[in-house]
This record gives sequence, structure tokens and C-alpha cells, in this order.
Amino acid sequence: MASTDDLERIIFDFIRDQVLATPELELGPDENLFTSGHVDSLGIMRLIAHLETTLDLEIPLRDRVPDNFRTVRVMAAYLERQIEARS
Repeated sequence: MASTDDLERIIFDFIRDQVLATPELELGPDENLFTSGHVDSLGIMRLIAHLETTLDLEIPLRDRVPDNFRTVRVMAAYLERQIEARS
């Protein structure tokens, strides 16, 4: 099972490599991705698709809400719960 640190790294790497216009920008794990303007709704949907593929996990539509994806730390905690529930 992926650790919280592993999950955060997967999220950070994708956002840096695929979403940010300025890849060298440093994001903190508690930075609100929506209010900071770094990630838009399309970026989050691309991230969700990447996470589902990478982690072999389905994120239900009912869970695709801003509260589950507003920061990297929140996302990692959500994913950890989903992975544990699957086990």
C-alpha cells in the first residue's frame, strides 16, 4: 500500500509536470490549489484520471468534490482512506 508520502509525491509530480504553467513553482502540501489559481477544474479532472490509473482505483463521482481535492495533503488523506477501504 502506498504511504501518505508516496501519495503526496505522486500528486505533486503530476501537478508539476502536467498542470502548472510554471513547473518550478513550489507548492506546499496545505496550499489551496483552487484559490491559489494554480489548478483549475480541468487540471483536477486530469489529476483524478491519472490517480485512478496509477493507483488502480475508482474515485466515485459523489467524491469528486472540492473538499476532497483542495490541497495535496487532503487528496493524499482521501486516497489513503479509499485504498484502505478497498483492502
